[in-house]
Formats: sequence, structure tokens, C-alpha cells
Amino acid sequence: MMKYLLLTACLLAGIIACNDDTKVCDVDVRTPVRVHFTDTLPNGISKDTTMPKVTLYALGKDSIYRKQTGLNGLQFTLDRTADSSRYYFQTDSTRIADTLTFRYHRQPHFISAGCGVVMYFNLDTVFSTNNVVTGVQVNKSQVTTGNETHIILLF
Repeated sequence: MMKYLLLTACLLAGIIACNDDTKVCDVDVRTPVRVHFTDTLPNGISKDTTMPKVTLYALGKDSIYRKQTGLNGLQFTLDRTADSSRYYFQTDSTRIADTLTFRYHRQPHFISAGCGVVMYFNLDTVFSTNNVVTGVQVNKSQVTTGNETHIILLF
């Protein structure tokens, strides 16, 4: 009888110890950089623009976008294991490609037991080789799970 009472107490303690934090993660834990394209007109006014055939890949890694048409922006992740990332960026197959370089600080952020830890980034510097891209604006330096535009590329 004592054996069953002890077993029931252990089983009940195990059930009580479990909580909702260990359930499957239902929160978006992606932290992509969001880039928007803007064309600067001769009168100095900026307007949103669309690129004809965008190719983007992390240098030394797989492609992210390959000759995708009609894009007015990009969304991609930074390297979680380094403090900088470099990307090959081409707006059209007939134009010279640019290299985009991102320098940042990484900050692990605990979400929950079910979701784990995600990497937040704080952008320090972003620059381009200026072949086609004429300027880079940092719109929001903190890259988290939010849905903000972080970088504006000027053409």
C-alpha cells in the first residue's frame, strides 16, 4: 500500500512540475534583417523602387535569392556564429554586383523553455561597395523578432 502511495505521489509531482512553457513553441523566433529598396530622383525626392532580377547570397555559402523578379526588398538572416556577414548582391544580371557588409553585436535572448534561445543582433555598421547601390541607411539597428525595416538601400 505504501509503495502505491509513494508511486502516486511521484506521478502527481511530475504532472504538477510540467507547465505550459515546455509545450511546442508557438512564437515566431526568426530574426531576419529586412531591407527595402529606394530610388533617389534627380530632384532629391526618394521613392520606393522594384529591382528587375535580384540575386543575393552570403559569400561562401548558399544563395538566398536567385534571379528573382519584381522585388522591392529583401529578408535574410545574419550569421549567428560571427560578428559580421558579407553578401553578394546583384539587382540585375546586366549590372555590376555589390558586396553588402554587416557588422553587428550578437545577443542571445531566452524566449521560453519551449522556444529556447534566439539570437538578436545590434547593427553597428552596414556598407556597400557602391557599384549600383549609392547609399545605405540604417533605419532600425536592433534586429529582433519584430517586423520592422532595418536597412534602406539607395539607388
